[in-house]
Amino acid sequence: MSNQSSFYLQIIRVVIKELILHRVMVTLLFSGTMLAIVIIGLFYPLKFTSSATIIADQQNIIAPLLEGQAEVTQVRDQSQLVKEVVYSARILSVVIKQLDLVEPDTSPKEQELIQNDLRKNLLVKAVGPGIIKLTATNSDPGLAFNHVSKVTELFIKDASESKRSESREAFQFIDKQVKSYKSQLQNAEENLKAFKASNTDGSERDVKDRIGQLRRDIERMELDLEDANTTVDSVQGQLAQESRYVARQFRSDVYRERLAEAQSRLATLQLSYKDTYPDIVTLKHQIADLKDAIQEAETDDFEPDAGASEGNVNPLYERLRSDLAAARTNVSTLERRLRLTKALLDEEYERLKRIAEQEAQLAELTRDYTVTREIYEDMLDRKEKARLSMTLDIEGQGVTYKIQEPAVFPLNPTGLRFLHFVLIGPILGVLFPVGLVVAYVMLDPRIRFVDKLEQEIDIPVLGVVPHIHTKLSQRVLKGDVLLLATLLIVVFAAYVSIVVLRVKGFV
Repeated sequence: MSNQSSFYLQIIRVVIKELILHRVMVTLLFSGTMLAIVIIGLFYPLKFTSSATIIADQQNIIAPLLEGQAEVTQVRDQSQLVKEVVYSARILSVVIKQLDLVEPDTSPKEQELIQNDLRKNLLVKAVGPGIIKLTATNSDPGLAFNHVSKVTELFIKDASESKRSESREAFQFIDKQVKSYKSQLQNAEENLKAFKASNTDGSERDVKDRIGQLRRDIERMELDLEDANTTVDSVQGQLAQESRYVARQFRSDVYRERLAEAQSRLATLQLSYKDTYPDIVTLKHQIADLKDAIQEAETDDFEPDAGASEGNVNPLYERLRSDLAAARTNVSTLERRLRLTKALLDEEYERLKRIAEQEAQLAELTRDYTVTREIYEDMLDRKEKARLSMTLDIEGQGVTYKIQEPAVFPLNPTGLRFLHFVLIGPILGVLFPVGLVVAYVMLDPRIRFVDKLEQEIDIPVLGVVPHIHTKLSQRVLKGDVLLLATLLIVVFAAYVSIVVLRVKGFV
């Protein structure tokens, strides 16, 4: 530790000797450096800074009240948004015109250069959650103040208009979609209504019930037909065993009674059913057959069997003939009803096929109508939300930018000022020549220290001969000191004069 301290002391002594030895050069360097620094301070441009702070206010009383009903405009990165807006050519072009930085005949290239200069001198920085600081720097304090004021004013105006425009465009888009879906919904309703009006086959369940009823009717009629055929066979067998003696008037009266009874039944059925009803059709055939039988009975001449009185017949024979005719008529009626019922059954099967196809079409139309209606109702709800959101932005709700701290006209410059150059001048004036001497001593290849000599030649040094100052050298040193002191006084006088003149405003 002591060796290191001794080494540093040796360096200091050598540096002092070199300073004394090169005293003229050191004095000139000191004077020149100090004067150069103060002259630089005279021409160094001052920078004035003006700042404004804006806050993105996202808290308002309306947002919680309309939660889930309306969306307020949100901004995720306010500082980035502010940078994009205030650095845009759209804003800066307005700023340079309002600040009278361009003339009407200024070329677009020159305007772009002025915009770039303003862009470089404007700093946007986020200083807190939702708090952005805009700082403008310029050599003209008025221009710096006006720059940041105009940019802040235009940004707040542009942000407000952008929010309103965004909400208005969203509302217009949704309103257009609502009208489109309303038209589609009306078309779907018309298609569904027209389809239902043009298809009157009923439901599948009704048709299946009808088919089941017809099949049961067919089964019942087939059994009835079998019974009727059996009755015909039985009556024919009985009739073959009876004689057929009958008086013409008796037969005619019997047929007339049956005709009156059939006509009465026909009149009764026609009160409740149409002429196409199977029983009515059957009665009409019976009436026609009875009329033919009456005519045949009145015109038929037959020879009675031996032993029978003329005009008399066996009543049982005539009754059996009547029963046979009725049985045959019943068989005919049942067969006709069976054919008609089977035809109706085939029609119902065809109707069932048509209903299956119609139900598929109805399901598709209903699905289109349901989907379109759901989308239309959802778009109506979105339209109302968009309208409320647009109203909120028009009323200044949502994210609103406000000036928290307005710009202040800068009275004092920022950064290096003339006072700083005045204070730095003497310090640099001393450090510059001393630094050069230290560098010279450290880089000088000559041996100046005993320790270094012993390390180089590995021989112990017995003694060091000191520098001898003669009377002549002392007189020369005193003369140089007086001359250099006079020079320093003159330099300091000039230095102080420059400072005074600058303070007084003469330079």
